[in-house]
Amino acid sequence: MLKEIMEGKIKANFIEGMGCVGGCVGGPKAIIPYKEGTVHVNDYANLATYKTPIDNPYVIEILEELGFNKIEDLLKRDNIFTRRF
Repeated sequence: MLKEIMEGKIKANFIEGMGCVGGCVGGPKAIIPYKEGTVHVNDYANLATYKTPIDNPYVIEILEELGFNKIEDLLKRDNIFTRRF
């Protein structure tokens, strides 16, 4: 991904990546080993009322307010997350 960014093949205003082993649970402020942290994060996620954004009625409501009446509408718009200045 970094090579494609440097070559100008990816057009974006913001790119996020993980640099810590195990992701954020393995970051510099971690107080437990990242594998143990991952177990805790997964356990917490399994308790979530909505497992994915598409299952969450609040997310659907916000998307509808933005003019996306069905999920397929997100696929029809080119670069909806890219701003041009």
